[in-house]
Amino acid sequence: MRLLARLPYDTVFSTVYAGLKINLCLLAACLPLLAALAAGGSPLHAWPFYTALAALCGPAAAAAFAAFAALSDGEHRVGRAFWNAYRTSFGRALAVSACAAAAVIVLAADFQLALGGPFGAVTPLLALLIALVAATATALLAADARLRRTTVLACAYVSIRYWYLSLANLAILGILAAAVVAKPAIGLFLLPAPALYAVWANARHLTARVADAR
Repeated sequence: MRLLARLPYDTVFSTVYAGLKINLCLLAACLPLLAALAAGGSPLHAWPFYTALAALCGPAAAAAFAAFAALSDGEHRVGRAFWNAYRTSFGRALAVSACAAAAVIVLAADFQLALGGPFGAVTPLLALLIALVAATATALLAADARLRRTTVLACAYVSIRYWYLSLANLAILGILAAAVVAKPAIGLFLLPAPALYAVWANARHLTARVADAR
């Protein structure tokens, strides 16, 4: 009973409430992609279209990262923090996610062509490049950095140097994407905030190295 009395119920409740509010904000910001997924068939059959459309989720992810930062600083109005960051960083984040989506489409198309063919030996390299593009874009979004040569190279460098953090982030994002496709109710309303918070927590160690390069 004494242990139950010591539990910080207010902190737990406010954290869960903030997570649910961020989930709703992400749901609203990513509505075009979610509508396309609901109306279309299997995403694997039209993956270039869905990959391109997923670029619209870049500003939403950057806004969620900013909301997490505000929450860690004691700001409990995460909805306001989310939409303020979404508005101010929309152009930067969309440029990052659009370029990343274009690069992934090109590399994935090359991967499909090379797979099982005479150039099959390059498929591991293409897979690593796709992973590097995704990890670099995640670091850029977490840092709220502009799409410049110096910041891209810096984020790519730290993503390779701290590969274990990048690998963890890619695994988390992959699980989240699979959950959204397989179980939309769980994937949309429960998992985004905790998953993206884990990605943001890992990305902080990366973005601290590139803050001066923005």
